[in-house]
Amino acid sequence: MKLVILERKKITWFFGWVLLVVLSTVAVTQWSAIQRRWYGVKDGVMLEGRSMARLLPDEVRTIVTEMAKFYTLEPQNAGYFVETGEVIPEKEGRGVDVEATVAAVLAAEPGARLNLITYAIPATVSKEYFTPVFQGPTDQKKASLTINVAWGEAELPALLKILQDRGVKATFFFDGAWVKKFPEMVKAIHAAGHEVANHGLYHGHPAQMSRDELKRLIVENNQLLAEVIGTEPAKLFAPPYGEFNDQIVAVAGNLGYRTIMWTIDTIDWQRPAPEVIIRRVVDKIKPGAIILMHPTVPTVQALGQIIQTLQGQGYSLVTVSELLTGKRP
Repeated sequence: MKLVILERKKITWFFGWVLLVVLSTVAVTQWSAIQRRWYGVKDGVMLEGRSMARLLPDEVRTIVTEMAKFYTLEPQNAGYFVETGEVIPEKEGRGVDVEATVAAVLAAEPGARLNLITYAIPATVSKEYFTPVFQGPTDQKKASLTINVAWGEAELPALLKILQDRGVKATFFFDGAWVKKFPEMVKAIHAAGHEVANHGLYHGHPAQMSRDELKRLIVENNQLLAEVIGTEPAKLFAPPYGEFNDQIVAVAGNLGYRTIMWTIDTIDWQRPAPEVIIRRVVDKIKPGAIILMHPTVPTVQALGQIIQTLQGQGYSLVTVSELLTGKRP
């Protein structure tokens, strides 16, 4: 009798487990269907001709991510060919906003026909890179102080103090040979918030250089500056001696650099009286002006008055990058 009861219990337990498994399977199947009904894409929704109906959010995201790989286009930089004098214009690229596309698919009404949500990717180098820059935009009263440094370390502390006291950020173009001698001073200028830019690996004559030498002049100085300040310097190149021609600008542009000249030359390297430097700036100032200076004694003596006068006229003195783009670097 006990054996019969035991066997009955086993059979009951067995069928109980079978029933539980069957019910669980049905519940899981139904729950998946319920999820797709509640959270899935509505019927008839198409994305770029592909059905998205009843897909869950994670499934939509996976599909959109894969589609984005085929729809993304890399931008093409402008290029200049010295042999022909031809500038090949830049081309915008295209990216896919995956999250915005997913949200649009999940929110779409039944039967909707959708496309991927895309955005433009600008080229790094535009055709403007192959024209030397003498002046920034003229729509606002902004100007830039540029300071070429290949000597004058004795005057730099006083010059920096004036800039700090007046709340002005300048763009310093450094010669590589000087940087090797005074790396700590370059670090201090960068730490003070000024813009660090490229004046060439050494102070040679660019107009007499081959393309390979010009490339070395820029690239190796960029590497040197990056090592000293711990980050990439601005992609701005002020040629030594202010020399430029099609080849110089082309080499710089193809490397991703703007060739920076000036609107106002203080000619302070001749060390005129401070009043002469002041007049040269104040008399010629205009929106977008790029003001060329060097670390000399009369420059230091003139700088405070120049800044005070320009600020009094409503000018903001900004770095070259901010002058050209309107954005702080």
